[in-house]
Amino acid sequence: MLTYFISQSNGFVIRTEDVSSNELSLELQDLYTKQTSSFDLSGSYTFNPYENILTFTASLDNSVSTGQQYRAIITDNSLPIWRGAIEVFKSQSVDKSQYKTQRTGFISQETDNDYIVL
Repeated sequence: MLTYFISQSNGFVIRTEDVSSNELSLELQDLYTKQTSSFDLSGSYTFNPYENILTFTASLDNSVSTGQQYRAIITDNSLPIWRGAIEVFKSQSVDKSQYKTQRTGFISQETDNDYIVL
């Protein structure tokens, strides 16, 4: 499942089937109302054919609602190359917390590399 944040730059990176043309589109179906919206991705994506990685940005603010979940299909010349879901959230303006590891605070000390031979 992909996440989409309202009023933010939303970049997506997904693994798809092969892309054979430049006519990519994203179709979203609201799971509650069953309404479908379509977005043209042509020219706004990059595709790595060696790993089948599709990278694109999308601005869906006018067509999606916060808290909703959408069935998503990316088509290449009307043939589906990826199916999934997108969930929409409010803009996240609060900074994420910085997590500490168990090793935080431990610093390596210099040694003279003495060994005890038994």
